[in-house]
Amino acid sequence: MKDYLKIGDKEYRVEANWNAIAGFCRKKGVSDLSQLDVLVHIAIDDILPLMHSCIKEGERLEGRDFLFTEDDLGGMANAAVMGVFMRIYARQSQIDAGPGGGKKK
Repeated sequence: MKDYLKIGDKEYRVEANWNAIAGFCRKKGVSDLSQLDVLVHIAIDDILPLMHSCIKEGERLEGRDFLFTEDDLGGMANAAVMGVFMRIYARQSQIDAGPGGGKKK
């Protein structure tokens, strides 16, 4: 199942696969598997770089380039868009985002 995130009047594919996760980890300076809890306990400052990595990968899989920077993306997205992205990310990552969330299923 492909997931798309509508930002403005355009839809972008979101893909939280290993390419996206590795891209996010590079941005955050995570180079050790023991630090991967950053993917479960996501800080506010981590959401935009994670979303950027996941959209960039989703668009790559669609055969399109995602040319926006993180700042561009942050300027286009509002809180509702960020919430939808986090639900997509939680579903694709199989992370329980409900009460007491952050636990792997």
